[in-house]
Amino acid sequence: RETAMVNERTSMLINPMTCDDINEKVFKHYNYDGVRAHGDLDTIARAESARARLRRTVPLWLGMTAVSGYNCTRLGVLSVSGRAGAIGGLAFGAFMTFTTLRV
Repeated sequence: RETAMVNERTSMLINPMTCDDINEKVFKHYNYDGVRAHGDLDTIARAESARARLRRTVPLWLGMTAVSGYNCTRLGVLSVSGRAGAIGGLAFGAFMTFTTLRV
């Protein structure tokens, strides 16, 4: 039971939060004691840092999607493995672009 509550709290902390959310869900939870809230604040900061690093990969996925899209326009001159790579690269690049933009 206690593990489920800890997992639920951690899940809540790693989701994006506004300043008001942090005030209500973290500081108020610890009765505005910053020392006790430090662990939760550190979790929030690490989660936001990970989201920022992931967002910085968007140009990579956009470039991969663009190159694969270009190669899809010339499927007739590509080898069998080139066709598979172009189609797979387009699908994977588009998926990763949308995934990283949602974070």
